[in-house]
Amino acid sequence: MSVVGGSAGRPAPGGSVPQGATALRPAWESLPAQVRHIVEWRLGSAVVEARSQDSGFTPGLASRLLLADGRRVFVKAASTEMAPWIVEAYRRECEVTAALPAGVHAPRARWTCEEGPWFVAVMDDVEGHHPRRPWRAEELATVVAMLAENARALTPPPHGLHVPLLADELAAELVMVRDLDLPWRDTCVDLAERMLASPPTTVVHTDIRDDNVLLTEQGAVTVDWNFVAAGPAWFDTVSLLVQAYGDGIDCDSVLAGDPSTRDLDPDLVDGVLALLLGYFSWAAAQEHVETSPYLRSHQAWYRDATWKWLSDRRGWSTG
Repeated sequence: MSVVGGSAGRPAPGGSVPQGATALRPAWESLPAQVRHIVEWRLGSAVVEARSQDSGFTPGLASRLLLADGRRVFVKAASTEMAPWIVEAYRRECEVTAALPAGVHAPRARWTCEEGPWFVAVMDDVEGHHPRRPWRAEELATVVAMLAENARALTPPPHGLHVPLLADELAAELVMVRDLDLPWRDTCVDLAERMLASPPTTVVHTDIRDDNVLLTEQGAVTVDWNFVAAGPAWFDTVSLLVQAYGDGIDCDSVLAGDPSTRDLDPDLVDGVLALLLGYFSWAAAQEHVETSPYLRSHQAWYRDATWKWLSDRRGWSTG
C-alpha cells in the first residue's frame, strides 16, 4: 500500500475531523423504556438531564446523567443486536477498571446490568474536559505526567488483571508494516520487530489520544480501558505524542525531558511509529463507515502525522 499525504509540512491539526463531535451515538432517551427504568431503579433516583458525549469513533451510548438527588454518573450502553463488538468492548472495560490499582488515574465501573440485548455500564462521572486541539504544551505536560504515574502503578501488571501481550495484539500491524509501499519498508519492519521484542513490563492502555483523556482540577484521567495489553511502560507516551507532533509540538524535546523516555533507545520510539504507520496506512484505505463518518479522515490524519515524525527522525526525504 502507498503512504500518501506525506508532504514536507505537518498535516493541519485534526484535519477535517471536528473535535468533540465525531461519534453518532444514541441518546439516553432512545434506550428502551425498560432499560432506562432499570437503571433509574438501581440508581435510586430519576434522571433529570442526559448529555451525550460525542467524541470518539464508536456508535455506543455514552452519556453523563444528572440525577434528581444531585448525583452524576456516566453511562455506557450498547445492544448485541446492533453492535455486539461494542458490548464486548464495554464489558471488557468494566473488567479492566475493576482490577486497576488505586494509583491509576481512571474512572471505575460501579455496576453493570443486562436487559434483553442491552448491556449497560454505570461508571464514575469525571468532571473535566478533553485537551484542546491543537495541543497546548502545558496540557500535554499534564497528560504525559499522568501517563508516567499510571505506568508506575501498573508495573508489574497487577495480580487479577489478565491482559494479552502487546506483541501478540500488534501482530497484524506488523504485517501491515511489511505491506507498506516505501523505499524504507525493510527498515520500518526491523524497527517494528525490535519494538515488539521489548520486555512487557507494564499494563498499557494502547489507545491514548485527546478524546480518551480528561483534564480535571487535580490533573488528568484516562478513559476507555478496553484495549489494554502488557507492553513497555513508555508505549502510551510515544503513541500520544504522534497526535501532539501533528499539532505542531516539538515532541522530540518532550521525549528528551520526560524521565520515562529520555534514555530510551531512539530506534524503539521509531518502532512504535513504524507500527502505527503500518496500521493507519491500512486503516485509512478501508471503506467508509456510516456509523462513524469521521473515522477514515481521523486515520488518514494520523497516517500523515506518523509518517512526518518518523521521516523527520530518520532523515528520510518525503518529497
